[in-house]
Amino acid sequence: MRSIIWFPRLNEFAVIFIAFVLAFALVDLVVEPVQRYFVSVTAITGSLLFIPHGIRVLAIWLCGVRAILPLIAAELFSCILIWEPVFGLDVFLGSAMVGGLCVYLTFEVFRLTGIELQSGGKDSGLTNWKSLILLAGIASIFNSIGKQIFFENLAPLADEILIVSMFWMGDTVGTLACLLLLISVRRRFRF
Repeated sequence: MRSIIWFPRLNEFAVIFIAFVLAFALVDLVVEPVQRYFVSVTAITGSLLFIPHGIRVLAIWLCGVRAILPLIAAELFSCILIWEPVFGLDVFLGSAMVGGLCVYLTFEVFRLTGIELQSGGKDSGLTNWKSLILLAGIASIFNSIGKQIFFENLAPLADEILIVSMFWMGDTVGTLACLLLLISVRRRFRF
């Protein structure tokens, strides 16, 4: 299956890796401090605008299975660089694998039900921003539940539903922001 935008494999890896790391840094250095200014740190867990999830959705949508490795590598690198190994490398690696696989597995669930939304799939004509937002929301639930397995000591069981819902909101809004940016760039440069 060929992607809409063709890159040699190394360039594709680099673009996905750099986009994810930059989005992760943007969230950590800009979005989180602004969020902490307006909302109490104890009232909220996670980002209300998690742009890297949008990078995951776009990368898997455009590149398919080839995007999994750069997404895992980028999340692992970002976590180690920004958070420093507070939890241990095994926790970060497991979390990065969940993050890198959640969107792809969601596309596969859709495919198993007969709906192929990836670029070049038989239903790619149905793919629009609404279907990608729906897919991102479902992938976010898989991602949140999977990450709770690796970060199980962070929150008591009663808070897990709140954490999953906050991650879901941040991931979905972050995907919407990425899609709006992609649409505006596409209109501006007409490709």
